[in-house]
Amino acid sequence: GKKPTAAQKKQLDAAMARLRDFHAWMRGLHFLDPACGSGNFLYVTMDIVKHIELEVLREIARLSGGQESAVLDEVHPRQFHGIEIKPWAREIAELTLWIGYHQWWRETHGGRTPPIPILEDTGTLECRDAVLAYDGTRHDPSRDRPDPTPRIKHPVTGELVPDPAAKLEYIEYLNPRAAEWPAADFIVGNPPFIGGTEMRESLGSGYVEALRAAYVTLPAGLDFVMYWWTRAASAVSRAEAIRAGLITTNSISQIRNRAVVERAQDAGANVVWAVADHPWVDAADGAAVRVALTVIARTQHNARLVEVDDNAVETSVHLAPRLNADLTFAADVGATAKIGMHACEGMSFAGFQLFGSGFIVSADQARAMIAADSKYSQILKPYRNGRDLASRPRNVWVIDFALMDEASARRFEFAFDVVRDRVKPERDANRRASLADRWWQFGYPRPELRRALAGLPRFIATGETAKHRFFVFMDTSVAPDNMLTVFAHDSAALLGFLSSSAHVLWALAAGGRLGVGNDPRYNKTVCFDAFPFPTPADDLRARIADVAERLDAHRAAALARDERVTMTGMYNVVEKLRSGAALTEKEREIHELAACGILKDLHDELDALVAQAYGWPWPLSRDKILERLVALHDERVAEETRGLVRWLRPEYQIPRFGAKAGVPAAEFALTPGAVAAAPVALPAWPTTAIEQLTALTALLAQRAVTSAEAVAAFTGASAPLVQRHLDALALMGEVWKSDEHRYRLARRAA
Repeated sequence: GKKPTAAQKKQLDAAMARLRDFHAWMRGLHFLDPACGSGNFLYVTMDIVKHIELEVLREIARLSGGQESAVLDEVHPRQFHGIEIKPWAREIAELTLWIGYHQWWRETHGGRTPPIPILEDTGTLECRDAVLAYDGTRHDPSRDRPDPTPRIKHPVTGELVPDPAAKLEYIEYLNPRAAEWPAADFIVGNPPFIGGTEMRESLGSGYVEALRAAYVTLPAGLDFVMYWWTRAASAVSRAEAIRAGLITTNSISQIRNRAVVERAQDAGANVVWAVADHPWVDAADGAAVRVALTVIARTQHNARLVEVDDNAVETSVHLAPRLNADLTFAADVGATAKIGMHACEGMSFAGFQLFGSGFIVSADQARAMIAADSKYSQILKPYRNGRDLASRPRNVWVIDFALMDEASARRFEFAFDVVRDRVKPERDANRRASLADRWWQFGYPRPELRRALAGLPRFIATGETAKHRFFVFMDTSVAPDNMLTVFAHDSAALLGFLSSSAHVLWALAAGGRLGVGNDPRYNKTVCFDAFPFPTPADDLRARIADVAERLDAHRAAALARDERVTMTGMYNVVEKLRSGAALTEKEREIHELAACGILKDLHDELDALVAQAYGWPWPLSRDKILERLVALHDERVAEETRGLVRWLRPEYQIPRFGAKAGVPAAEFALTPGAVAAAPVALPAWPTTAIEQLTALTALLAQRAVTSAEAVAAFTGASAPLVQRHLDALALMGEVWKSDEHRYRLARRAA
């Protein structure tokens, strides 16, 4: 062709220089997979890099007439680094890289083999622990613990129980410290998925304690994968790496793991691209799990949050200036929810954690013991867990010795013997001495929960992990399992607040999800303790309470009507009704049996009333609801710093938590939603019955109260005596008792 002009020659030379520089930069890059396994991620990374290199080389060849690209060195396996603890996997990873490299060379060089040596030991794939370095190990017999694995038959029950002679060795790791990583510009990987609670069983107590000693600044209880994530983020924040892309369990957005992401953000390493919830098959056992994909960089440019369906097909991409630490992009509920409020203190608890299935007995066994001796009604209770709520109750009971000492528990001979035979062998093998020593008690008997429920006829509960977030009333005769979150209040208005879309959306945003099944998790610390509840006027509160009572009664009646009905089944139908999706044949059946259209109507009515209680227009989008709740939370926190606390159950909370909140224990709020008022001197409880009845009548002339509120209104009042007086006044028609268990003068109730 024509000879290029001087200007064209200058442009050509500049383009060639840029291409050479870019290719030289590529040749100088290093890539690291610090949990490389058999090399799959390294192979894919090299394949992508070689594709980019091929485009560069073809352009160089085009501009140079084919003269220059043929003599350039190419991206090579020695640029790819890996760390793998299994020797056989490390060998496969090296072979995988070289096979991929040879395939590329032959495909792009006319079937020719690479230059000699065609295979070499790059020394870039190391066989060692990627997160923990140590100088050696030694067995410490003094720290061995019983092996809890069932191995021998119990002489009484015939069931397998732990062998008392079997021990798990404690291996001490000497001089534990964070393992070094080779320098790398890009870090990729799929580190092992082991939850924080499973690490001791999988890795050994000695390893876990050494790991935490090596990473002393990290929160305890992190998932194992987060040790890789924090190392990668640290490399990015120190500009030692350009980017890092890792797969973790989707629990990265939960409280403990989220703290690592927040710390990385503070250090300058941001998640700039993420899929917060992605289907995955765990290579270790083939289990279907849910994972999060995150890319970390120092850039402050727009971040991307990608959403995919259950087939991993992209459904949407959200652009945001920055992603929150919980991998959301709208209102930062995760950060807000870290700050709890005094108003909710002491109101929510996990249920009883048994640490021994031998506490559970059938309903028939329980009733037989009670029939034989009525004293057993003190320790035998119906037992409910999360599955009981979501599906149908299993009709089992539990032996609950509460906080009794051994001598007191022995008075219930039959039950004590059952627990000794069925629970003690497991507890003897437990590494925690307290569980072994007090084997007749639940592992976590929850004394605080018992105190909070004392005197209440019912409480509110929800499953900790559940497909649908719903709240129900339970009788206080029921023992709630550890996988239930319990709210120590009998208020139907509170049930309404909790059941509203406002609270459910907050809980979904704050609580995170579990990998297997991808079910939302209710963490009381962030979902409840930090939630800003509305404080409506009495008439609106009563309307909300009425709808909540009807909601609870409607579901209970549907469950009682037909055994095919379950809570999950009902809410599956409600979800379909909201989306307009077609019902399956089974769902149509549930719809008819449970009147799910009415259930949906009740929730819609409740949502509108709760929005009115907040002073919001309705309906609102999810993002608008969360934005308003975050703003209201911040207002409430500011109020509480000034001593204004909107207690949920003031008569119970103020005496116990008022001092910590800067509110004297003698102080009393007038209504459940009222802020704390100025301290007042409480009148003394009269000494004669006539004076006591007169004082109660005068109190009821001022306001409606519960029995507990009446007790708290006087100094020295006796709860049983106050209750007897109120019951007597009600029997005589002088006072009226509402569904909220509040007492009013009869003339005011008319």
